[in-house]
Amino acid sequence: MNIQLIRHETDDQGTPGNIYIGPWSAHTLELPWRNNLPNLSCITAGTYSMRLVKTRKPIGGRSHLYLIENVPERSGILAHAGTFAGNKEKGFKTSVLGCVLMGYRVGTYQNQRAIFDTRRAIGDFNNILAGKPARITIINAWEKQHD
Repeated sequence: MNIQLIRHETDDQGTPGNIYIGPWSAHTLELPWRNNLPNLSCITAGTYSMRLVKTRKPIGGRSHLYLIENVPERSGILAHAGTFAGNKEKGFKTSVLGCVLMGYRVGTYQNQRAIFDTRRAIGDFNNILAGKPARITIINAWEKQHD
């Protein structure tokens, strides 16, 4: 199964985007781009494999989540539920340390960019993939594409 995540922009409140699996889509929110720094940045754009893993403790009410594998200089990158993905060094709230949040609605909450209806979106994502391995391609739309 092929997944595409297109990031639209990045700033101190996070990196919003959209994720697509065939006709299904959802919003995404990740940490700001900070040169792939662990716990502070979204991961480097590229194509990665994903597989379903059992987490040590539930995240967003789920103990089985998809892990993005073989990310250079990073580990433990999951797709899970959460609300914020801001730069904590600049005083913004975050629900992630590099993971990808998915939801069906976006907006502002507590004066910060936020994503909502995330548990339902992650549930649908997991159901569509049905425990099978997948490949995700992450594209930074703000970067100029070269032919």
